[in-house]
Amino acid sequence: MSHKRTKPPGSQRTYGILVGKIQDGQMDASGKSPHYEIWVKADNDYRIAVNVQSVDGSDVVALFDPNFNLPTKLDLPTRAAGAGGFTEVQTGPNGNGLDYLRDNLFPIDKMASIPPEGAGVTLANLLDAQIERAKADDQAVVLACGEFFRDQGSDNTFGFSPERGVHDIHMMQGNSGNFADDNRVNGDGALFIRYGGGETVALFTRFTVQDITTDNRTGAPIEKAGQ
Repeated sequence: MSHKRTKPPGSQRTYGILVGKIQDGQMDASGKSPHYEIWVKADNDYRIAVNVQSVDGSDVVALFDPNFNLPTKLDLPTRAAGAGGFTEVQTGPNGNGLDYLRDNLFPIDKMASIPPEGAGVTLANLLDAQIERAKADDQAVVLACGEFFRDQGSDNTFGFSPERGVHDIHMMQGNSGNFADDNRVNGDGALFIRYGGGETVALFTRFTVQDITTDNRTGAPIEKAGQ
């Protein structure tokens, strides 16, 4: 099974966390790898691109936590109360980013397939509901962990300029083949929305082709480590 992740032309490979206020959100089903797009304002305008479907529509699994309250290396409450914008975070063995397999953020075996669109519970419906709730809450803050991108010209989804934001909002280890270069530890992507009063929802996603037993230094699948 294959999956496709696209990066805007000229984008930099920089992991970190974006903190800001949600302005709007919508499903973008165009292309081979649809995303849910979120418009965020902080020190600038940003777009968060959340993978909701793979190239073949069948190999994204997710865990949605409606009441995430575990501590993280990123200290989400402090960041939510601080200045908005994108902050680079170190990855690797001594890094401070998220790690799905080492941080005990959630049971990895509880991740399951959630349809991107349609009737019933879907990723688009879940995110639509949270976007509307965040827009109605003056104290709500979104925190998105992933890869920073920036490109010349206007954003194709929301129209601001220049185009900038965060994508690869998913696990970034356990990859083989064309995506082996993405492997790392302490550098996984995730989406959090923290509401007034401290309630936090979280979305974690990965591709089923990603191995969940990885090298502690490189993030490569154990059977691939050292090759």
